[in-house]
Amino acid sequence: MPTIKKNLFYVATLSAALALTACGGGNDDDTDPSGDIGILRISQATDANLNGWYGTGNVGLTGVADTGKIGPNECAFDFDNFTKITGDRTLAMMGDIRYAYPNGNAAPALNGDNIKIKDTTYSFVKDGNNLSKAKVNLTLGTVTFDNLLAKDSGTQSVELSGTIKLPEEANRDKACKKP
Repeated sequence: MPTIKKNLFYVATLSAALALTACGGGNDDDTDPSGDIGILRISQATDANLNGWYGTGNVGLTGVADTGKIGPNECAFDFDNFTKITGDRTLAMMGDIRYAYPNGNAAPALNGDNIKIKDTTYSFVKDGNNLSKAKVNLTLGTVTFDNLLAKDSGTQSVELSGTIKLPEEANRDKACKKP
């Protein structure tokens, strides 16, 4: 009898896996482990507990989607799985990055968007030259932040620094690939 139960378990597990594969297993907004190491730093935070290094040995990334069909002509992807390295290790960071269509440019402009730490969303400030403190480099496949200011809907703010890798070129919509 134990062998029959074991075989039924394997059949049920395989059936569930095949069913998930057939329906896609999730939505396009879910991040997938990239295997990339990522380190980002928060500084000048209004809440000093947020200051410090956030890292991961396996950055979660979505593919890069062309938002031109539903919004402005830009490319968007999400990242997650960054945990504060020292101090309050319950703090985690995720983000939504938007950049302009490359249109032959290997360094399209950052258009925005935000990072989220715990339950607070900090939107990238679009005033002045703040967005120029981030560089998208399609040749290297990176986004580099250099004290990019982000604010919540109230009075809280943080500055973001560091580099993360873009999703692989195969995971970018046509308009969002290298020039």
